[in-house]
Parts: sequence; C-alpha cells; structure tokens
Amino acid sequence: MPELSDQNLIEGLRRQDAAALQSVYSRFRGRIAALIGAWGGSEQDAQDIFQDALVAIFIRVQNDDFRLTSSFYTYLYSICQNLWLKKFRENTRHNGVSLGPEAVSIPGADYSADLEYAERQQFIMEKFSALGDGCRELLRLSIIEEKTPAEIMELLGFGSIEYYYKRKSNCKDKLVELSRKDARFGTI
Repeated sequence: MPELSDQNLIEGLRRQDAAALQSVYSRFRGRIAALIGAWGGSEQDAQDIFQDALVAIFIRVQNDDFRLTSSFYTYLYSICQNLWLKKFRENTRHNGVSLGPEAVSIPGADYSADLEYAERQQFIMEKFSALGDGCRELLRLSIIEEKTPAEIMELLGFGSIEYYYKRKSNCKDKLVELSRKDARFGTI
C-alpha cells in the first residue's frame, strides 16, 4: 500500500478512515514511543501519550477551519511533547518527585493492544462526531483545549456556572447514550 501524504492522512482521519489510522500507527507509533522513552517515559506512558495525541488530532481535524501548517509528524510530535510535559509537571507537582529514566522496548513490540485501543477511540470519535455542534464545541473546549469553566462561559455566552455544568453533563450523557445505542457497544 503506498504511503499516504500528510494531507491525505488528515482527510482520512477527518473521514474516520481505518486505512489512515492504520497508516498513522505503522508510520509514527514507534517513533513517538522512542521519543517518550528518551524523555524518561515508560512504554505505557508512550501508549497513553500517543493515544491522547491521536484523539486531540481527530477532534481538531473535524473543524473545517483546521489547516496543517507543518508536516503531520511535526504536528503529532508537538502534541505528544506538550502532553508529556504536562504529565511530567503534574507528576512532579503531585508526587514531589521527577520521573526517572526508563527504557522503552520497541523492537518486536506487540501493538495489537494499541490497535484495539485505536478501534475503541475511533468508535468514541464517531459518536463524538454525531453530537450536535454545541455539545462538540463545549466538550472540545473543556476536554481537549482544557479551558476553564469561566473561559468557556465567556466563549459560548453561558449566563451562569450552573448552566455550564448542566450543559456539560447533558453533553456527556448524550455521548454515552449514543454509544450505548450502537450495536458495537461493549464488543469493541
């Protein structure tokens, strides 16, 4: 299978195309794992960071205004680096210790668990895409962009903090409802 261009990867992820997701995994998973290992992370850290980065990218490419201004790998790398720094800061702040260097074993690694996880993530993103625009925007701002409730209230024009929390709760409930109605729920 020919290698997809960066723009084709973005378009494929936007369409939730399994071939694009597989291409991202096969081309970039090992490289990101090696980087996380070089930064002192474990194999589990690498898996978590890679998955979180893919979710962030998937959500961002759903926005029609999204434009890739670098290579796909550079974009993925920068998201992974930011996620790793955030995790490192949180672990240091909460535990009072820094993360020690751990080698990540890459040769011969079994990525079947990653592929299963990716299928689950794709399922969740499919349901996320089925939400209304308002819910998608609210959840994107709170989960992906990690805006504060006050920032989100201002951006979306909510009149009270109670309304914000109620709306966010309703959006999450709707996402769960959409997931449970799907025949694949529980099997992925």
